[in-house]
Amino acid sequence: MRKIVKIDRLLLLPVLLIVSACGSPPPLLTIQVNNINARVEVAATSYQREQGLMYRQRLEKDQGLLMIFPKAQQVSLWMLNTPIPLEVGFFNGQGKLLAISLMQPDGGKQLYHSPPDTLYALEMNSGWFERYGLLPGAQLKLPEPIPAE
Repeated sequence: MRKIVKIDRLLLLPVLLIVSACGSPPPLLTIQVNNINARVEVAATSYQREQGLMYRQRLEKDQGLLMIFPKAQQVSLWMLNTPIPLEVGFFNGQGKLLAISLMQPDGGKQLYHSPPDTLYALEMNSGWFERYGLLPGAQLKLPEPIPAE
């Protein structure tokens, strides 16, 4: 004899949402900084930029997140719900590295401000820029233009 199990749809909804959030990772794009390859997720919408690398437990070597802003401006980043130390490189519209900031997990208490002409923010594992000798003036190269919203 078979048992019929009824599942309340309201109880099933949170489970489905959690499972769908754990889906496949976003596609990675290969970019270069001074001919050093990095595989990055692209955050070109305000929602993607707000999410950033939240809840990531680790990044692979040379993997990160490239945030693209709709216009060159000063931007502020935080480490809310981001448990891994990161470095962020701020680049202008010509792809020139303007500044690098080390960001420590702190629950989002500290804000990290970019120079005023920032169009791109590249978040990588802590130590990435130093490991490759990348200093202000280094050049970001994208395989194609990527519009931001």
